[in-house]
Amino acid sequence: MEPALKLSPYLEDPRVTDLCLNGPARLFIDQGNGMEQVPEWQGFSDESDFRRFILDQLSSIGRSWDAKLPFVDGVFFGTHRAHVAFPPIAAGGIHLSLRRLPRAEALEISRAQARARWQLDQVAWDLLVHGVRASETILISGSTGSGKTTLLSDLLGLIPEPERLIALEDTAEIRPGHPHFIGLLARPPNADGCGEVTIRDLLRQTLRMRPDRILLGECRGEEVLDLLQALNSGHRGTLATLHANSARDALRRIELLALLNSRSGVSPGWIRELLANGIQWVAHLDRIGGIRRIRSLIRVEGIERETLCCRPVYSALP
Repeated sequence: MEPALKLSPYLEDPRVTDLCLNGPARLFIDQGNGMEQVPEWQGFSDESDFRRFILDQLSSIGRSWDAKLPFVDGVFFGTHRAHVAFPPIAAGGIHLSLRRLPRAEALEISRAQARARWQLDQVAWDLLVHGVRASETILISGSTGSGKTTLLSDLLGLIPEPERLIALEDTAEIRPGHPHFIGLLARPPNADGCGEVTIRDLLRQTLRMRPDRILLGECRGEEVLDLLQALNSGHRGTLATLHANSARDALRRIELLALLNSRSGVSPGWIRELLANGIQWVAHLDRIGGIRRIRSLIRVEGIERETLCCRPVYSALP
């Protein structure tokens, strides 16, 4: 059997959210309890066979690899976000990481499923539902695999159909069942250092595309300052994710990113004022007992003497 076909049971199993191949013969999967090795996996015959498989998949999506680009992102099989690390940056051989993409579903189905998915955190879910319907900006934080994109997609299903949603991402992960959804993808530079399209570039174009809601797949770079300015100039109802250890740390990280990428020497107080006026909710996600949960939810109330005032409104029991 072809190694690609041997992956099919894990690729098609909805319980498997992540697959990691550490070289040609070691497969790890996540079914909700963390990464576990599949001992019976008998995959690729050798490194060259594994490399050939990876290059075939990259070719099918119009991506390439060479020594100048040791990392490549894309979507494999139309269902999984892929990240490939090549030697010599990747010690011990090629490493492939796959993350299942959420499926676009009919609005009435996704809404019912979303409510059931977050039933253990019903209080927080209801507050976020109210925030979305009131066109308030929501920041979703958490670690890798904590459910940030899932919660984001669930909340998008609550947005009225006439509204225009534009998502900015590195890889197409946000797939809401919404009739007026547009996805824009960033692009890395080629081997010659040309052709790069950053999230910041996409954000500037988005502001000319008449968005009702701007969706940011991950806040992590120079686009943060532009986003904060957009949030303070009439673009309400934005939803964005970022990696952080807690809800309050998420606000601190946004502030730090804005300061690091400011070329005009803006003051921290001015950044905090933008945060206070532009962001209303921060939801922090985590895995509790192997289940993705909304661990905490805070409300940004304003600013006093350059200090952000935040009110905790929900905390999940450990």
